[in-house]
Amino acid sequence: MDIFDKISDTAIAIGKEVSDRAKDVGGYAKLQYEIRTREGYLNELYQEIGKKYYEEHKDDEDADFAEVDGLLAELKEMREELMERKGAEKCPKCGNYVPKDADYCSKCGEQLKGVDVEGEE
Repeated sequence: MDIFDKISDTAIAIGKEVSDRAKDVGGYAKLQYEIRTREGYLNELYQEIGKKYYEEHKDDEDADFAEVDGLLAELKEMREELMERKGAEKCPKCGNYVPKDADYCSKCGEQLKGVDVEGEE
């Protein structure tokens, strides 16, 4: 029976080693995930700080924001084109895009078209 005891002891030792390695791998993966999560949050904080700085200094004469201003203008034009392609119209009061068939602006409440009241317009 000595051989069966050795096989059993070897199997138990291998099982423990596999279990320990699985824990290590799990811990490794968890740590990598935590690092990525915190790096992502840190990048969001950096972006927010940069955005606040830009907003506070965009009118400074010596500030070099021409590239940012150019990108913002391009994005505005592209968004407007996208909304027009979707069939949206601009609210004359606040500039928000609304569906063409909307009677009121969803942002400011401006009446966009004559509303039918008891059959009258």
